[in-house]
Amino acid sequence: MAIKSLEEALKEVLQDDNKVSKYEAKVIRELIMSDGVVSPEEKTFLEGALKNNHFDDEGFQLLSGILLRSHMKE
Repeated sequence: MAIKSLEEALKEVLQDDNKVSKYEAKVIRELIMSDGVVSPEEKTFLEGALKNNHFDDEGFQLLSGILLRSHMKE
């Protein structure tokens, strides 16, 4: 997945209320997992997004879970 597309998706979901909901996080998750692998670039993107953006609890759990699982596979 191109990081540019992930950044665009994140900008888009933050436009309405400046938070990423569970449903919006699912869209981001599907973009990341579309090839079945979380690349180093995607991990970096996720870490930055989780650190710098506002997520509701379920959205945060969903995306942080992807990051955690990707680190466990290394």
